[in-house]
Amino acid sequence: MVHRSLALVMFFALWLQVTAQDMVTWRLVKQLEQPAVGVRLDQLNNMYAVQRGEVVKMDPTGKVLTRYSNKMIGEHVAIDVSNPMKVLIFSAEQMRLIFLDSRMSELREEVNLYAEGYEQISLAATSHSNGFWLYDPIEFRLIRYDQYFKKERESLNIAQMLRVEFFPEDLIEVDNRVYLTDPKHGIYVFDVFGNYLKRIPLKGVSRLRISDKRLFFQKGDELIAFHLTNATEELVPLEADLPERFDVNRSRICATGQKGIFIFEPKR
Repeated sequence: MVHRSLALVMFFALWLQVTAQDMVTWRLVKQLEQPAVGVRLDQLNNMYAVQRGEVVKMDPTGKVLTRYSNKMIGEHVAIDVSNPMKVLIFSAEQMRLIFLDSRMSELREEVNLYAEGYEQISLAATSHSNGFWLYDPIEFRLIRYDQYFKKERESLNIAQMLRVEFFPEDLIEVDNRVYLTDPKHGIYVFDVFGNYLKRIPLKGVSRLRISDKRLFFQKGDELIAFHLTNATEELVPLEADLPERFDVNRSRICATGQKGIFIFEPKR
């Protein structure tokens, strides 16, 4: 009886937690007339508007702090702001990596991945301890480098190991887990040593947006949060339509559309 009562209490507590989260509505608090093809949001609520040839860094109010200009930056450039002190910019088309400090100044010269011996790298992401990950679509491997650009480790051939046609479209490291999403098959989870752990059977997710142990993605016209701890989904109510390109942290959702950048915050 004691064990059954304890189980009921734990279930009720979990139900209250999920119900409370479901009651949170995100309201549109500000719209910025800042042109952008994408926007990223760091843990300090700074925003990074990506536009052709430039990344504009703004404070939480939308005030422009600084800019980084480079002709290689285009619609298909990836930017990782997981570490605001070491922003990663990656161009798969030009096979180049750029690392910026908090003032958006280059920390080192651009890294030419062709010169490092790679035929193709399709994805890159920030890693712990100032390192970074690369994904090699020819060898189907995750590769980790330390902050000195020294190769530390690499995974097994993922396509052979999983016995699937593997075409991931996004890569991120969060809370000592590495996520690769293949919209056709789902989201694959690895540890920080590149060892495969599991597959999350969420198909159709092309961009990884993870915050507070929840993975956010769009399903039709709705924004959904998938709980990584218990594999449940919840609707994220918004007071306005969410453009396709968005980013999220614990206290904000930022999105970009034809009319600029939209900032959402939760209200209860």
